[in-house]
Amino acid sequence: MKYIQLFIATVFLTLLTVSCDQDLPYPLDDVKKGVVIDIVRSAGTDGVLSAGVTDGNYKVKMSIPTQQGDYSMLDYAQLLCVFTDVSGKSTAKVAMDNIKNFPQEITIDLAEIYRLFGKEKPSLGETIYFTANAVLKDGYVVYGWNEYSGFNNKGFTGWEVEGRAYSYNVRYSVVCPLVLDDFVGEMTMTDNSTFYQGATYQVKGVKISDTELEIVDFYEDSKIRITIDPSVHTVNVAKQVLYPTFQGYSNFYVVGSGTIDACNGIISFSGTVGVDQGIFDNSASWKIKN
Repeated sequence: MKYIQLFIATVFLTLLTVSCDQDLPYPLDDVKKGVVIDIVRSAGTDGVLSAGVTDGNYKVKMSIPTQQGDYSMLDYAQLLCVFTDVSGKSTAKVAMDNIKNFPQEITIDLAEIYRLFGKEKPSLGETIYFTANAVLKDGYVVYGWNEYSGFNNKGFTGWEVEGRAYSYNVRYSVVCPLVLDDFVGEMTMTDNSTFYQGATYQVKGVKISDTELEIVDFYEDSKIRITIDPSVHTVNVAKQVLYPTFQGYSNFYVVGSGTIDACNGIISFSGTVGVDQGIFDNSASWKIKN
């Protein structure tokens, strides 16, 4: 037994020696401690770009998560813009330099951004991203994006920042300008709920305000109110009772959310159909075409 114990101890010491002396696959002295910078779209600002338009309210907020701890090695940050053209090719340019105060909200001049990339206005199929470079006090730059590995710091998305997940970039896609009047009048709806199973029928769109539409003849003889967020081209259908009584049940309702495709004139949303006594369908979907 003593020989077995001696053998185990010898192997353990050998493993410790190998672990301590073995060369790392990279020089330890060259390892740089970076700084994690959170970047998120400012609340209430535009979340998409309109083709041919450089107007709008575009702002991002940069901050350093509390989980980062010490970031005294940081000299300053840069706002990096990554432009992806219609072919999918991406290039990057510094949009703002020498950012030292955190948190900081930055207003984006979209016309200036497009000039950086030799363009005048956004075109359909393009996407721009904003991320952050960290410039350390020794001059080393930790890039937020590069053409070989893409975006940096994706491994920190489990961190919580201000009650949400850590964000390493802000994305803006170019879409068609949204004109709510295009969804007024006769339209065709495809109903994929339990009751209609993909049937198509006519509905009528009525403009209530610059952000609201009413869809008349939804479920044949009822109507629903749809709220549109023009800053991100999303739609919301708050819980609405269509029939106070329905087949012996009470308060037949619909609730859902989705998107609006201004290029193709389509409102798509999915949600739940139910009554006070339970749910008929929690994966119903609807598509309304102008």
